[in-house]
Amino acid sequence: MRRTIQMMAGLLVALSAAAAQAQYSAQFLETSRAWGTMVGDFNGDGHDDFLLSGHDTDDRLWYWTPTGYAPGVQVLEWVDRHDCDAADFNRDGRLDFYCTVGAEKGMGEGYNELWLQDASGVFHKSTDHGAADPYGRGRIPVFFDFNHDGWPDVYVTNEATDRPDGQININHVFLNQAGAGFVEVPTLATGKRGFQCASKGDVDGDGWDDLVLCNGQNPGHVYINNRAGDFTELASPAIGGWRDARLVDMNHDGRQDLLVLTNANDFQIWLNTGASPYFSAPAFSSHLLVVSRSLSVVDANGDGVPDVYVVLSKTGCAQVLHDVTPDVLFQGRKNGTWFKVKQPQDYDGCGHQAATLDGRRILLANGGVEYSGPNYVIGWQP
Repeated sequence: MRRTIQMMAGLLVALSAAAAQAQYSAQFLETSRAWGTMVGDFNGDGHDDFLLSGHDTDDRLWYWTPTGYAPGVQVLEWVDRHDCDAADFNRDGRLDFYCTVGAEKGMGEGYNELWLQDASGVFHKSTDHGAADPYGRGRIPVFFDFNHDGWPDVYVTNEATDRPDGQININHVFLNQAGAGFVEVPTLATGKRGFQCASKGDVDGDGWDDLVLCNGQNPGHVYINNRAGDFTELASPAIGGWRDARLVDMNHDGRQDLLVLTNANDFQIWLNTGASPYFSAPAFSSHLLVVSRSLSVVDANGDGVPDVYVVLSKTGCAQVLHDVTPDVLFQGRKNGTWFKVKQPQDYDGCGHQAATLDGRRILLANGGVEYSGPNYVIGWQP
């Protein structure tokens, strides 16, 4: 149950970090559990807004304001909502969003949601949209343009446990029918492929969306769009299981590189070579001494060089719900190297998830799937 606390716009933490690091500040938002984070400019003001979703009774969008982020008026109806992703589904110029819903641990039903925004900024849940996937244990959805037609399709991941009723519980690709709904298409990425992370990018630079996917203790997947209605798969670049992964151009060469947090708590940057198999060796690797949960790319000091924020969680934190293990920022230098800067941290809850806002701030969720914790917007001032 979420304990909504009045937002304290002036708070909060203002601490001095290392000389190379800008001044750190954190705006407290509320205390909640957090399954997923969705970011997008929903009201067209040029700033990112966000939704923190998960096992709570008052999921709602938070909107940027000049004095800090403020909760929206509309509260979404309660369901076992997990993660969401945003896109202009019907191409009317307004961002919509799609959310996955659990299925009672694979014993019942949970209908994934498509929320469409009207001209007044109110969201309405669509019915019969074709991607409800009622028997899937919904996890992370990713909007991407699978067939390169300009309409956002969606990749849906599920915790693919076998159901006692024999119903299908796997990952799916749902193709957008020009804003009229979705139709499923089978692909190489369909099936029991993993759900711990999922994101899109363009590995081979052909302008078509590719996918990266974490698969528990198994090697991660890199699916290359073959531009003919399916994918090919690269051999997994990083050994072992992945906890989180992203495709981002880290060295401004026009090619998207692979960022990975491994289950062995290694953070790695694999630079894209521009030719298959694209990722031959990590250009940077750092072993983290505690559990790494999530990564997000941010330009913390505004120098135009991508930095990487990594969320860490103290061992046993879920028992005490107070995390003093500093998160870390891998700060990029213009010479193509990175160095680790510990972030100030003494928060209730446990480090769980991060997302980037406006390229310069981090949305940090310290509540997890099964426990409440405070959420913050982290920023750095020169």
